[in-house]
Amino acid sequence: TLFEGIPLGQMNTSMTINGTAAWLLALYIAAAERQGVDPQALQGTTQNDIIKEYLSRGTYIFPPEPSLRLISDTITYTVAHVPKWNPINVCSYHLQEAGATPVQEVAFTLCTAIAVLDAVRASGKLSEAEFTEAVGRISFFVNSGLRFIEEVCKLRAFSQLWDELTRDRY
Repeated sequence: TLFEGIPLGQMNTSMTINGTAAWLLALYIAAAERQGVDPQALQGTTQNDIIKEYLSRGTYIFPPEPSLRLISDTITYTVAHVPKWNPINVCSYHLQEAGATPVQEVAFTLCTAIAVLDAVRASGKLSEAEFTEAVGRISFFVNSGLRFIEEVCKLRAFSQLWDELTRDRY
């Protein structure tokens, strides 16, 4: 009912949701198929950062290990079946809201991204080319606090660190 009359094959949909991301993505794919849209045409993003719930909010549906498994399964599924989809939006926003410094925010965010990508690689479900595609589909939701210069520096450092990590590690 929600998506009736909305051409899902022509949209880019963002789902800012974590613990239920896999289920909502499945429902979204089913709604698209009901419209006659091939899932390979779908574009969008699921936040799908269940680890963030554990780290910054102290609330979570699943502990870290099962969370990584669910995130990893969602990523490997989208690479094969919904290739234009960004399967995880690593969310650092709430870390700073919970009291992390900008440096801590970047550190925890990069550690989460590394843990997720290491879990995807360890699953053995993707070829090297598919894994490279998965790395390229990772997105981030970053906080920007009041200290403008510090936040600009944080974002510049973050992007440089991410480039180095993906180049050297993946």
